[in-house]
Amino acid sequence: MSPTGGAERPSRGGRTRAREVVFRSVFEVDLTGDDLLETLELSLGRFRFTQDGRAFALRLAAGAVEHRARVDALLEELLRNWSIDRVSTVVRAILRVALAEMLSIAETPARVILDEAVRLANRYGEEEAGSFANGVLDAAARRLRPGELPPPAGA
Repeated sequence: MSPTGGAERPSRGGRTRAREVVFRSVFEVDLTGDDLLETLELSLGRFRFTQDGRAFALRLAAGAVEHRARVDALLEELLRNWSIDRVSTVVRAILRVALAEMLSIAETPARVILDEAVRLANRYGEEEAGSFANGVLDAAARRLRPGELPPPAGA
């Protein structure tokens, strides 16, 4: 609880910020070929994080490294008639981070992962990036975490 009695609001150095820094690190690594965990360590030094936020960022990045091949294979399946290389580097990085979180951090609800990824896509991606990311990740969540999301409208 906050001092005013309301629900505790996440701090700027928490999980939302951690996802953004991991996304930016994945984006950078996609361009440079550098090591993700080393790149993330450098990025973490530029921001103030809560202890939970820092630990979450490291855990999410470790999941992205561990599940990279599975994430890319899943993306190839979900991107019907597209290849991963046709997706912008920004959106590809966002999708990779979100899918890594779905696979490696079971306590994060699928809806939270989708909402956070769409927020990043709307902020950093091209005009339709949020809608595109939502469509891909909704399909992924239904496959990877059956029953977590409500049925699609009209189903």
